Amino acid sequence: METKTHRPRIGIIGGGHLGRIHAKLAKANPHCDLVAVADPFAPSREIIDSQLGVPTCADYRDLRGSIDGAIIATPTFLHHETGSWCLNHGIHTLIEKPIASSLKEAAELVLLAQRNQRTLQVGHVERFNPAWQHVVSQLDLDSVRYLEAAREGTYTGRSTDIGIVMDLMIHDLDLVLQTVQSPVAHVHAYGWSVLGKHEDFAVAGVHFKNGMVGHFRASRISPIAKRTMQIHTDTNVLDVDFATGTVTKTEPVQDVLSGARQADALPAEERSKVKDSLFTNWLSCQETKVEPINAIECEQNEFCRAILNEQPVSVPGEHGYQALELAERILDQIAINRPARHIIPAADQFGKSRAA
Repeated sequence: METKTHRPRIGIIGGGHLGRIHAKLAKANPHCDLVAVADPFAPSREIIDSQLGVPTCADYRDLRGSIDGAIIATPTFLHHETGSWCLNHGIHTLIEKPIASSLKEAAELVLLAQRNQRTLQVGHVERFNPAWQHVVSQLDLDSVRYLEAAREGTYTGRSTDIGIVMDLMIHDLDLVLQTVQSPVAHVHAYGWSVLGKHEDFAVAGVHFKNGMVGHFRASRISPIAKRTMQIHTDTNVLDVDFATGTVTKTEPVQDVLSGARQADALPAEERSKVKDSLFTNWLSCQETKVEPINAIECEQNEFCRAILNEQPVSVPGEHGYQALELAERILDQIAINRPARHIIPAADQFGKSRAA
């Protein structure tokens, strides 16, 4: 395979909060040339021009012929429209999560990428978080039995076109789907709409056919920000803090793991003292602080390499489809299990559309 040497020309579609982050990074990225940021909202273009000094245009279609790849950071309901246009015009596409507003739209984007032989990458950026990459290197995937994930924060006013399942929980759904190589057996979930028409709080239990169980919690009405996951395997427990880049592995010391020494077999007086030495003589705790990196920058770099060298990406469109599919199943269950006096229009809409 011949390796291209020129830097790909990149355009960014959407000049909001995330689009500006992408633009700032792409402008400084030695692996690409940022051509322009497209956004129909004049104040957004003015901010980009004044703060970043990057060319802008009102209509993304004006980028045709001048870019090799596009980063789509529009509201979710525009992902299909903009993504389809890019792929149909031979433009490699990195589209922010969720991949689309519906499974039908997601499937069409995946098919377009295949037909036009173009990269379709989905912005599940936690895949590039060094804490997660460290966890994956430590995991025996076949021994994962249970996990809990929490992704919570306060209301920011952004991404209000979708609920918390599509906005935050979907990050953890993507991570787990690519870790647990087993089909989903069934899902139960509950959600609560507080500040608008979409759910602001949600919890979900996902049971896989291999017996693994995952519990997920997401909120944008929490006073405390949290991005954590705890993974239980046959031999240890891994605690991940995505925000601080900390991974803690807890596991029994060798003779406890083998069963040669058991606290339950001790006389009552000695058994009562186990708590004083639990995490020294019985359990070993090893904390790893990973070197921080900019995950969005890593995501962009992979996108550029894929354009130049026709390499696969970590999160192709098919993976975005799978995460969206599980998120929709959770929204279905939220619609079914909603209290009589708390109707969540977003979940209700998904439930009705899938039932039809």
